[in-house]
Amino acid sequence: MKVKYANAWKTLLWVSVVYILSFLCYVPTWLVQHGIAINNGLLFLKYLFVCIPAITSILFLIFEHKLKGYLTHMFSGKTDVRHVLIWVIFMAAGIFVSYAYWFTTKDDVFQNTYSSTASLLISCIYLYITALAEETAWRGFLLERVSCKKKGICSILLVGMIWTVWHMPMWIIRNSLDIQHIIPLCIWTLLVSVVLGIIHYQCENILFTALLHATFNICYLAPIQYNIAVVAIAAGAGALLIKKKSRDFR
Repeated sequence: MKVKYANAWKTLLWVSVVYILSFLCYVPTWLVQHGIAINNGLLFLKYLFVCIPAITSILFLIFEHKLKGYLTHMFSGKTDVRHVLIWVIFMAAGIFVSYAYWFTTKDDVFQNTYSSTASLLISCIYLYITALAEETAWRGFLLERVSCKKKGICSILLVGMIWTVWHMPMWIIRNSLDIQHIIPLCIWTLLVSVVLGIIHYQCENILFTALLHATFNICYLAPIQYNIAVVAIAAGAGALLIKKKSRDFR
């Protein structure tokens, strides 16, 4: 019982540290937006935002002398044909809805986002690296902590909600979004987190989970409300390819 409470407090501490440090990354940007002069070099702190959870996770693991075991477990799983098919389904769904939106509205979302083949390649590399940094922390570290006793949908939803709230400084400060735009983003982020959590339970390979994460960022270019619908449909199709195992989420 004492170990259970100790782990709960450590998890709460991790979330608190991540929230505080992540918010601090955007404080200089917020100050400039409100007309307060600061050293321009501090504005680069916003680029650390996505790295903060992974850095915090590594520091926690070093303190607990568990880093080696964590790294071994994080890359221990193997992907199979089913997982590849699931990835193809989500990629195809994102490309399809993006093209459908383009043809319907005449808004070339691909050209607007990727002006050339080189920009597409650079974006793919960058988005995979950032996705890997996020997955190392959120699915690789936090989800494993939350679900250390039982891998359940409640654990996935809890991590999804924590991950969604973590995005708030970026949405509110960097993107200057209002509540009517933030609500759909919250639904989208939670839905994506559920998909990533289930896939993480299935394959236990953070490289593949990060690939799927990057696919959402790269292929889903239509407005968020269209993406929510298509991911929900694609998730249903992907679920049919997952064979139930005794250790699956319940």
